[in-house]
Amino acid sequence: MIYLSLAFNCLLFFLLVNMGYINNRRKDPDYPEKPFSKLVLFPLALGIVFTVILDVMKGLMFFQIIIFFIVAVLLYLIFYVFNRN
Repeated sequence: MIYLSLAFNCLLFFLLVNMGYINNRRKDPDYPEKPFSKLVLFPLALGIVFTVILDVMKGLMFFQIIIFFIVAVLLYLIFYVFNRN
């Protein structure tokens, strides 16, 4: 799933960053070429960073849920099982 998300994000950023350039090249074939780093590498880097940030957030939420359940079980054991007096 992460690979699909990465591909989609890279394609989306490629289209968003280069839409104006693509339109200008279609209208005027003599329009100056964009450097490879700005044409491909910058949108690729944005897609990778966005995917990593998104997956880290999903991972943090997953670990927060696990920690919540562990703490809930410990509190239950402390207040209800060990305190039967």
